[in-house]
Amino acid sequence: MLNHKARPKESTSMCKSWSKMNALSVARRVTILIAVILLPISLTSCGRSGSDGEKKTTQKSEDDFLDKDAKPDERKYLLAAKPFFVAVANRKYADAYALLSGHAKARMSFNQFTPAEEQATFQQYESSPYMNVTAEQFAYLMRYVEAARGTPRAPKMLSVFSTDPDVLNRRSKEQFGAMDSMFAIGAMPDWIPANIRRASLRGQIHTELSPQELQNVAQREGISVEELKKSPDFDPYFNLKVVLVEEGGQLKVGYFELLPPSIMD
Repeated sequence: MLNHKARPKESTSMCKSWSKMNALSVARRVTILIAVILLPISLTSCGRSGSDGEKKTTQKSEDDFLDKDAKPDERKYLLAAKPFFVAVANRKYADAYALLSGHAKARMSFNQFTPAEEQATFQQYESSPYMNVTAEQFAYLMRYVEAARGTPRAPKMLSVFSTDPDVLNRRSKEQFGAMDSMFAIGAMPDWIPANIRRASLRGQIHTELSPQELQNVAQREGISVEELKKSPDFDPYFNLKVVLVEEGGQLKVGYFELLPPSIMD
């Protein structure tokens, strides 16, 4: 069992052999700035409640949540990321863990599961990562996601964000290059080789709130739980960011972040 530190002062039994951590890159600082300025919206954040007003979780096929406008050369990345995305949505965390690359398992930060809003806390999480994470430890960390965002219940959408090597490696010279990299790879460690990064994908997963959280949300909105559930705008979810890498000739999840809803969705 992972003796996880849910806050910086708590201890962890996992080995922290990371002796030196690089300073946050420009993209990471932008990430923190955006998080502070554009605070995540509540768990009831609706985004879009489904195409053409259809039922939020109704899917015509198992691939219905995949981006229909993806370019032909992006399709392979959608299909490569799909198993991990579906495993998380179905709470099959052992299956999701098995789809991670060696790089993803070697180091995980608590920010990947429930990112800190304060810069100092964010940096502290980054400087004390979990090393050589096991399947059991990964599943344990997912409990924090469920507690903060709700229980995953179904895929909502998945699309390719970028395949630009410069964006995937924070090397873009474009005016908004740092911003693009922030959305593409977040706080992905610089030590993960640049030449194996292939694509960044972003998706959303529907969640189910606990009865207590439903009651809390309804009270904040000034309506009953029944009215809340009937609202077309009530669609709790969280975001999932995935960076695919090529490892051993196969596309695998090299890095991921599970993020709260935000007004940027």
